Amino acid sequence: MMETQQILSMVYGAMLLMMGWLLRRVFALLDELRREDSKLHSRITDLATDAVSRAELNGAIDRVLARIDKMEERLMSK
Repeated sequence: MMETQQILSMVYGAMLLMMGWLLRRVFALLDELRREDSKLHSRITDLATDAVSRAELNGAIDRVLARIDKMEERLMSK
């Protein structure tokens, strides 16, 4: 028959084995998450730079400011 110390050592060993496997899996998933985050960040950056040119942005800003000026003129004339 096994001694109590041997049984406890086997239980501790099994627990450490499971904890080691779990930690390895967590770190593998974290690495995968970092890779996916990097891919997503690059896709968002590429989309943001390709979607609107500087000239289009400036044109849109000019239109908004012109409308604001018109609204100010209407309010001041009343």
